Amino acid sequence: PVLEYRLSVKPLTSSFDPASVFNMASSESHSIPDPLDESLLSQAAFSSANDALRSLCARFTPTFVAVQRRDIRLEECLGTLLARLDSAADGAEFAEQRLEVGSKCGDERQNIMEGGFVAPSLRSLAERHRLRRRTLLQHSSLLELLELPALMDACLRAGLYDESLAIAAFGNALQRRHSVRFPHPGAEEGLGKNGARSSQVLMAEGCDLQESKQKDGGEEVIFSVVSSLRSREQDLRHHLLTRLRGGITMPHCLEIVTALRRLNGIELERKRTDVAYGHERDKGGPNQKQIDLEQDHSAMELRLMVEFFEGRDSWLRDSASIGLSSLSGPDANDMLSIGAEGADSELLLNNIDAIRTRTFEVATQFIAIFCGASSQAPSSQDQSLHLLSMWLTRRIQFFLSSLKVQLSLVKDAALLRDVLDATNFFASSMGRVGSDFQCLLAPIFEERLSDIVIKCWSDGVEALDVTLKVCRDAGMAGPLMSTASTSDILEGSYVTGVSSGHVSQGGFSETGTPSPPRRLLASPPLARFVNAFLDGLNEVRRCLLAGSFEMLRSSSVSMLEQVDDILLANERAVLTPGLSGEALRLRDAASQMRTGWIEGREYCTLALEVAFGSVERDRKERKDDIEKREEKAKAAELEAKSSGVEVRDQDEDGFMESSEALQSDMQ
Repeated sequence: PVLEYRLSVKPLTSSFDPASVFNMASSESHSIPDPLDESLLSQAAFSSANDALRSLCARFTPTFVAVQRRDIRLEECLGTLLARLDSAADGAEFAEQRLEVGSKCGDERQNIMEGGFVAPSLRSLAERHRLRRRTLLQHSSLLELLELPALMDACLRAGLYDESLAIAAFGNALQRRHSVRFPHPGAEEGLGKNGARSSQVLMAEGCDLQESKQKDGGEEVIFSVVSSLRSREQDLRHHLLTRLRGGITMPHCLEIVTALRRLNGIELERKRTDVAYGHERDKGGPNQKQIDLEQDHSAMELRLMVEFFEGRDSWLRDSASIGLSSLSGPDANDMLSIGAEGADSELLLNNIDAIRTRTFEVATQFIAIFCGASSQAPSSQDQSLHLLSMWLTRRIQFFLSSLKVQLSLVKDAALLRDVLDATNFFASSMGRVGSDFQCLLAPIFEERLSDIVIKCWSDGVEALDVTLKVCRDAGMAGPLMSTASTSDILEGSYVTGVSSGHVSQGGFSETGTPSPPRRLLASPPLARFVNAFLDGLNEVRRCLLAGSFEMLRSSSVSMLEQVDDILLANERAVLTPGLSGEALRLRDAASQMRTGWIEGREYCTLALEVAFGSVERDRKERKDDIEKREEKAKAAELEAKSSGVEVRDQDEDGFMESSEALQSDMQ
């Protein structure tokens, strides 16, 4: 308004003279104005208003100048802007056309593959922006989804099997929801370092941008997450199978097998999902698919049984510190024997007991886990029992082969008897699971008992042969003859440690054992051999096994024949002319040993039968035969008396002979 008022006021002219105004005022002052004159009042008001306006204009002169300058500058800027907009109109139209057209199919595809660039359309850019905004809203959920493999790995390291299996089952749910097919066809083409496909390859696969968005979107993320979960499932299975190779109790074993079964269930569910979505091209109908799933379940259960036995068998095999293999190590060949009172004997017995305990533990675990379910199919139960039988048979064979190696170090029949008792208890205990192997133990222990006894006899024969050779070469007869006279020996006054009241010459002692002939005391080498022979029989009595009797009988015959040959060869050697030293005494000693050996051989044969219990058996059989013949004779005599005819028993001679033989045996 001030500007408009300024424009409406007539500006002062340059002819304005202040002196004239002063003269006018002074002339008017000499006349007395009329106070009621309206013209004068109006002129005075106009003069005061004009003065006020001038003062205001003088006061706001810089403001008026600045406004004028801004008006001029604004008009210039607006003109420049309109000129630039007019010049950019053509460029905006060109850009709009390019954004609306976007990429084209045809020759531009080759340009894309060669590294060229095609601008996307405005619609696709808006769609991508909207998708990214929606993705950003689900940031926390996507982050949890991507952390599933790491979470499953952490649960696996912490031993949280239920949580790990729950995450694996959630992986199946992801696969089922998004219909992800594994392995993805053509997924290897165009993959980058992180397994994601490049945008250029995705855009080059077709003109449909919606298809490119699906391939470059959530499907690849789900594919990566589910693949990672599958690899963690394999790690979980390996960890569980590794735990089966250690010492675990029944609850832990049941927990591990349950987890493995749940893993098999997850895998079977994945296969069923593939069949339901048609990812597996089966030509059969629904019934055929159901049969295939049942077969897969049976195969998985069979594989689980085999893996269970492999793990537990590895535990039994690796426990060398408490197994039989601890004695068959590198230092086992340096041991001469395992005595009945040594630490090795205790270790051997403890090892047998430990193997018995662990084998029976594994068998009971398998029966409780795989054979205890009442709802189990009969065919599956028969299959599990068949596997158990095969495993027990293999373990028993391994135990028996290891036992043979360890028994070769046993040199004492008492320890052999203890080992036999321990293994018999082992075999009878395994009978509770249907694997009693007592019948397999007898041949092993009988063979080892025969070896121990034959070793004692062989040492005696070797000592006799060496003694005779040394004395013959040295020409000394002293070691071959006793210091007591032959008459004292024959009269019974020279009996070491045995009074004449308890033993008779060539008879039996009060204990029922035959007494050795005193004539052997005149020949110390023969006496030592007889002692060695009796030591072998004492070993037999400590561990009496009937199956070894025939082998020991044949071996004793061969040993006694070897003694005959040694004595005969010695007698021939001392009769050779030119023998140095005490030739006459050597010849007398050789002749005396040949004579005394006749009784010694009979005594050894009788002692062998007494040790086997055959003498008592023969006596009993002979006595029963005599009683039968007596009854038969009495019956014939009564019949003859009743008929009035005297009848002579046709077996009277044989009966008399048997009676005389029995009386001699009783004496």
